[in-house]
Amino acid sequence: MQYPEGYLEAVAAKEKEKENKNEDDDVEETPTKGKRKRKSQTVEEKSSPAKSTPKKMKVEAYKLSREQKALIKDDELNKKLWDEAMESLNLGPRFINKVEEVFLCICCQEVVYQPITTECQHNVCRECLQRSFKAEVYTCPACRHDLGKNYQMTVNKPLQAILTQLFPGYSSGRC
Repeated sequence: MQYPEGYLEAVAAKEKEKENKNEDDDVEETPTKGKRKRKSQTVEEKSSPAKSTPKKMKVEAYKLSREQKALIKDDELNKKLWDEAMESLNLGPRFINKVEEVFLCICCQEVVYQPITTECQHNVCRECLQRSFKAEVYTCPACRHDLGKNYQMTVNKPLQAILTQLFPGYSSGRC
């Protein structure tokens, strides 16, 4: 059989490498992937598991001003969504994340700006809904509920006001 130049030397080097590797493996045998053994705990670790668990930090609840509470109460169209968001009020900064998640525009994936709450209780940016209507798609972008060609787009002012307070500056750069 004919081999390319340097093939036999490469095979010999590989075999030599394998032999060296096998000698090292005999000293420290490592299990193969999928069959790894758990490291056994020392007696010290078993006796004091409380020391290894980190302390839970107390999270200060997010506080809403009276004005913000009033604006939330005024937004009757989104009562269900606000109730969901208010559940995370005691989680502190996560409350803002929850509000952002709940009032995310399905089209532009940002907090709704000049929100229009549809008949089906979904919130969409006015500009996003107008763009959808220009494309002659007269349905809710979230659930495809028929809104009709002559749908009256009214901005949910209480929702816009509370979102402007919770996310100051989010409207900058948006028309």
